[in-house]
Amino acid sequence: MDHPLLILADDLTGAADTASRCCAAGLPATIFLTPPHPPLPAGVVAFTSDSRHLPPEEAARRVREVAAPLADIKAIWYKKIDSTLRGNIGSEVDALLGLLDAPATLVCPAFPAQGRGLVNGHLVAPGSPPVGVHLPSLLREQSRYPVEAFSLQDVRSGALAERFQRRDAKARRRKEDNERVILVVDGLTEEDLGLIVEAAESIPGLLLCGSAGLIGEVAKRGNRTDLPGFRKPGRSEGRTLVVVGSGSPMAHRQIEGLLAAYPAAARFAIDLDRSAHPVPDDAPLVLIHQPPPLSDAVLDGPEARRRANLLADATLAQIAQNQPDLLLLVGGDTAVAVLSRLGVERLSVQAELLPGMPLCAAEVNGRRLGVVMKPGSFGDENALASLLRIA
Repeated sequence: MDHPLLILADDLTGAADTASRCCAAGLPATIFLTPPHPPLPAGVVAFTSDSRHLPPEEAARRVREVAAPLADIKAIWYKKIDSTLRGNIGSEVDALLGLLDAPATLVCPAFPAQGRGLVNGHLVAPGSPPVGVHLPSLLREQSRYPVEAFSLQDVRSGALAERFQRRDAKARRRKEDNERVILVVDGLTEEDLGLIVEAAESIPGLLLCGSAGLIGEVAKRGNRTDLPGFRKPGRSEGRTLVVVGSGSPMAHRQIEGLLAAYPAAARFAIDLDRSAHPVPDDAPLVLIHQPPPLSDAVLDGPEARRRANLLADATLAQIAQNQPDLLLLVGGDTAVAVLSRLGVERLSVQAELLPGMPLCAAEVNGRRLGVVMKPGSFGDENALASLLRIA
């Protein structure tokens, strides 16, 4: 890869899961908690506008603000969106298209490794309705630009690049028409994503936009390198702190899976009505989490931030007392709250443990700390237990 790959996500776990896929493809990757400025580290730079919870216009402003210092760098840009289509997709894509002066963006949120795809423009994801959100319609509501949709048949016919080229040539002939366009493309499998990335190369300056699935195919076309190793102390030697701030039902099923695999773990549930911290415990494995949310709970916004801050209070008390060697953070708001309080500005990705779930290294007060980040809904009931076995 001749130029750096810049990934702009709307939350921290989104930056992490895309950086994780790039690491799995053999590219060095760094995650920034604060907006990066030149000079940049080699390879992949993933960062966040932290804008998923904001109103659309403010989210667009935040995207322009954090991306502007890097806009003149010769780089490959990737706009990361949520694979379940949460957030301000349209307004943020519009903002980045304008800032980079890109002619178009190709949007495909498919992430086959997590069971997410797009068929006839509809979201396919675990736990979603049989007919999920229709992405072209959603973008027509959220974006100022026209939207064109391409089906699985278009992708698998081998003619996608030709269709892109015809469309691009027609747009160039109409020189008076400088309007940008959003191309929504279906995808279900890794093979589909490979075909999409190959076809995308036919449009110069095209902005790619998707989840951790599409970026994995982009990264495979980069220059592989030998990544530095990172060894966490063995279970008998080190301490692990697991913090689950996600309100997703799957995250809470994963808590039960973790406790079944590690019954000796010390468990603390935060009282959300009081600023109470759990009593620090010196067990080798400590779990801090919020109570299961109500069925109509909103997973983003002020209430999610309040809960994340309560969890961060408890987490910092636990860290100060017991100095864990490994942090496993579940949920983007929680990861931001905890790592920001620790003064962490960047994370070096060491390995992908499970699809979209990286092991990173951080420096905290001169001490190296292992950090695993996981989006709340990623993985099955055994995901947390599996991550600890692998880390």
